[in-house]
Amino acid sequence: MTGFGRPGYAGPSRASRLGYLDWARGLAVLLMINTHAFSAWTAAEDRATRLFGVARLFGGYPAPLFLFVAGVSAALVAEKERTKGMDSREVRRRARRHGLTVLGYAFVFRLAMLASGGFGRAADLLRVDVLNCIAVSLLLVACALGRPSPTGRLVAALGLGAGVALLTPLAWDPSWWREWPVPLAGYFTGRVPDAPFPLFPWTAFMALGAACGLVLAHARARGREAATIGLMAAAGAAAIPIALWVDRHAPAVYPAYDFWHTSPSYVVLKGGVLLVLFGLAFLLDRVPGPSALRQLGRTSLLVYWAHLEIVYGKWIAPGLRGGLSVREAGVGVVVLVLTMLALSLARTQAHGGWRLREDELAKA
Repeated sequence: MTGFGRPGYAGPSRASRLGYLDWARGLAVLLMINTHAFSAWTAAEDRATRLFGVARLFGGYPAPLFLFVAGVSAALVAEKERTKGMDSREVRRRARRHGLTVLGYAFVFRLAMLASGGFGRAADLLRVDVLNCIAVSLLLVACALGRPSPTGRLVAALGLGAGVALLTPLAWDPSWWREWPVPLAGYFTGRVPDAPFPLFPWTAFMALGAACGLVLAHARARGREAATIGLMAAAGAAAIPIALWVDRHAPAVYPAYDFWHTSPSYVVLKGGVLLVLFGLAFLLDRVPGPSALRQLGRTSLLVYWAHLEIVYGKWIAPGLRGGLSVREAGVGVVVLVLTMLALSLARTQAHGGWRLREDELAKA
């Protein structure tokens, strides 16, 4: 291993991959590792500490960021295919195939975690986790990306995001889903067990990413990439206080209120944060030199798989679960991040070895 040097280093100048997308994925990876490790390793008596609370606060952003970047990537890939003469039907077909591939990875991953002891029940195979959400969201976004006109694609993506956000309270809280099998209901509501990432509201973040990707593809073709991303970040920053104001002052329109899980205002707030982070990723990617986050983002699927085995599996470090003080867990997070960075570097510097084809999850 030679640090972040070539061939493992993916700099901002590469045309085949956009470095700021890898940077954003890398930030999501870092937040994900932090969230899972603190949650799994911190002893019960230390969970009331401020440090643990801060770690949990950041835990609400890895999944939306992954979904957002996947939406941006899907839109950029679709628009690039159109410039090569591909028609709308073929673009839609390829986008759906991509979603089905990711869904296949989700079930293979669950089988592996069941075998490793990371999950204790066969029912966990049908758990609606983040890969399942990404996969099915890609299938839905494919319908928007397959529209024939540029305006139609943008309107469809924005409409999908807005519709999902507005329907989330109605999808989560009525009683109709109680008659459904839990694995199916888990794609619509988070009120059932084993459904941490239902399509409502999570698909809204991918739809937002797809809309941004469509705008960005148009801007890149005209040399206005930086200005467009700057405007997106500014819009995101403005959306945050607007969402909070609307939540406090708008009249109630839903039978049940749950700001942290189902409120459309909270979806808008998170979307605003994502746009700001996207702008930050673009700026930091322009800084010369290597980037650990960009490197982690290049191998996000591999790191996702490997770190969960370490944190939750029975083969590597089962004795850490619930057994560390919050400070010890913090040290463990640093060690785990460095370990995943070393694994990522080994992956990108290997030639002709094993592959997990993380490009299937993150194309751009």
